[in-house]
Amino acid sequence: MRPHLSFLPAVALLFSFLSPLVAQSPGDGSQRPGIAMVKPQAWSKDDQATVLEFQAVSNHTGYYQFRTEKAPAYQVPSAKVVTLILFPESPADITLAAQRAALQKTIDDFTVAGKRFPSAARAVDQAVAPLKADAEKFDAGNVKVNGQWISKAVYFQQKAASLADLLRPEILSAPKIKDLDLSADQYFIGLQELASSEPSVRPVIAGIQSLYDSMVRKQDRAELLRQLKAGGLTFDQAAELVKKLKTLQPQEDASANLFVQSWDTATGKASQLTAQITAVQAQFEATVPDASSSAPVLNPDLAAAIGKMADAVRQYRSGSPPTEIQVPLQTADAMVALADNLPVLDKQIKARELIDAKSIIDPLLRQADLIGPKAAASLAGTQKKVNGDVEKFLILRNEAKMLADGDKIEPALKKYEQAYAIVAAKDVAAQIEALKKQ
Repeated sequence: MRPHLSFLPAVALLFSFLSPLVAQSPGDGSQRPGIAMVKPQAWSKDDQATVLEFQAVSNHTGYYQFRTEKAPAYQVPSAKVVTLILFPESPADITLAAQRAALQKTIDDFTVAGKRFPSAARAVDQAVAPLKADAEKFDAGNVKVNGQWISKAVYFQQKAASLADLLRPEILSAPKIKDLDLSADQYFIGLQELASSEPSVRPVIAGIQSLYDSMVRKQDRAELLRQLKAGGLTFDQAAELVKKLKTLQPQEDASANLFVQSWDTATGKASQLTAQITAVQAQFEATVPDASSSAPVLNPDLAAAIGKMADAVRQYRSGSPPTEIQVPLQTADAMVALADNLPVLDKQIKARELIDAKSIIDPLLRQADLIGPKAAASLAGTQKKVNGDVEKFLILRNEAKMLADGDKIEPALKKYEQAYAIVAAKDVAAQIEALKKQ
């Protein structure tokens, strides 16, 4: 009679248990210990079988050969062997739920075998005891790695740290970080799988996500700074880019942080300076004299306000503010130019140095246009009077020269004197002196 044939496999993801009940073909063998249920005679009933403990077994044609404590090659006819039970080995690794399930399957199979063969129950219980101990340790929150038990949380954290160490260089070296899809990355997927079994791994994932997000911000900041420093932007365009830059935690990057601080400082100063310039401009328009033949004279309060404004403008410009920030500096420069040159113009007009005055008043009128209509009108009246007097002077001087060239001394002298009464020109004074000597 052939031995009972029965297979009870239990296979896990990373390890496997050999079947507790094994049927062998001739030539098969095992160096694992176990028991054989052996009947007194081939025709005896199975429940008459007794336990034969062995350290190794091999199957031969017609018989099994066992290595026992007393006999290195004890042979038993195959017909007398009901079944072979190889004792299970405690697995080296038990880290996953699937491995725990496979362990339980083996325990259950051996329990069934012990109940089927009561005489073998003691040996089966002893064989399965290490497996039950493994199951208890796993259920208590531990895992087995290379035969050593450690805390499940510690193990998963170590595995997570290893995966994170592999993923960080990918993130840090990515030329375009947004092209790196974390959800499709094998290491990140591994971390998520670990976290599904062990919540303590979640901070590692959060750290990786934080690193990824920081690299996205870093590259976005670099692009915004490139656009801002390239120039050619309007204020509104630059302000929009700075607004985006502020959402990217610029404090993480020294250059970005410095740019934002400089921008905020410059815009704050620009706002204050613009208000100051606007106030002085309004004061200029309100107090400048109406159009007249003489040069406008600024009152002391306006002159003092322009002086303070000029100091503020110099200080603002010394900070090299971004060119995109708009401040009415041309208006300020125009008021400073008028404040500096109107006293000179007044002196020249009073001294009848109208040729020099004309060279000043023409560009000043262009500056006055930037200040306002009243300032421009006031200076335009002066320009009209100066230009008219210069034109009269030139006519009289030319007529005097023609008369002098024709030896008409008295008429020539009279014309030169009329011209000099309008413009105190040195060349005319010299001609008068020369004619008087003739």
